[in-house]
Amino acid sequence: MANTYRRSLLNPEHDKEREPIETRRTAVYFANPYRRRLSEYEQVTLYAQPNPDWIRGGIGVGGWSTRFPGGRGAWENYFTEARCTDWFAFRDPEGRWQKPYVAEKADEWRTTSRLFNTAASQSLLRGADPRWLDTVIGEQLGAMVLHDYGVFMALTSGMRDSLVDTLRVAIVNWGLDYLDSAQQIQAEKVYLGQAVAEPITELEPARQVWLNHPAYAGARTFVEHLWRDGYDHIEVLFALALIYEPLFGRFVRQEFFYRLAPLHGDHLTPQVLWPSLRSAEAANTWSRELFERILGNDTEFGGYNRQLMAWWARRWLPRAVAAVADIAALYDATGAVQRFGVKPSRRIVETLAGEWVRDVAPIWESQLTPQDLLDAYDERATVGAAL
Repeated sequence: MANTYRRSLLNPEHDKEREPIETRRTAVYFANPYRRRLSEYEQVTLYAQPNPDWIRGGIGVGGWSTRFPGGRGAWENYFTEARCTDWFAFRDPEGRWQKPYVAEKADEWRTTSRLFNTAASQSLLRGADPRWLDTVIGEQLGAMVLHDYGVFMALTSGMRDSLVDTLRVAIVNWGLDYLDSAQQIQAEKVYLGQAVAEPITELEPARQVWLNHPAYAGARTFVEHLWRDGYDHIEVLFALALIYEPLFGRFVRQEFFYRLAPLHGDHLTPQVLWPSLRSAEAANTWSRELFERILGNDTEFGGYNRQLMAWWARRWLPRAVAAVADIAALYDATGAVQRFGVKPSRRIVETLAGEWVRDVAPIWESQLTPQDLLDAYDERATVGAAL
């Protein structure tokens, strides 16, 4: 009755009943969903970036009239040596974009603020080793502030040059994670300067360690090469995600500062470093997706990409091993092996090398063995000891 009344109010000449073209109520997607349904992450990030016709998998909008000085276009196919039949097939499995990322970071900093307040009121650092706080945290961990800022700057080119918007978001998040890690460490130093000794806050001693200490020579060289040689943004991601972080990153953050701090009465540093460990795990998730599924198993270019990754590995792996061998000297200098019976640095490197060969090297069908990495480590350590 209600429908009849409504129809009587309309112009019958323009309100003729017709058979519907489609009776099924299905979603019309502008992209292939990563899982069963198109997620919010895909809706807000995918095809948000304009792209020229030649980027595979994109929605082409024609050529470009704008150019950089020298004639370089906004996006060009020589930005990376990697090849892909559909760049837009890449997804971050965690679906991190701006909104959830900001919420996660805000929660981490609220936790850090509560941590500092509680540590101050409960005097949690009362029994901490002063030398550990002054030297290891104030200077050696403080040097990681400049290290992380350097890595952040090395990633900025990839933020601009990425050919696909979903990968761009992942790179931006990762770069900001490094910047956030630097800020977290400096925030801890500021707190220690107020609660323990004011000189810990100073950045200059940490800066001198980063620039001049031989224990950071390998890491400094690696970051410098990321800046200087980082014309290929996919190569930079490969070197950082699949070579450097699984070896140097895990050793220095997880095995050195995170595990040894409580043995010296420092229960604050592991909590401060937790966001950086979380960041490394998040980056490991999407970088495996990029290099293993999208590039390494591409239907047309998979074999080529695996050969390219093998060439990249030969270029960057010796630098990463050298960085680990150099920083191991600081680990051994703490005396934790003798005082607390923890694993010596070479045993830790042996474990990391085995896990790298098991989990990472198969992506490009590498034939390297853990002993190959250990031989390179021993050679660098011997040279460092001689110097």
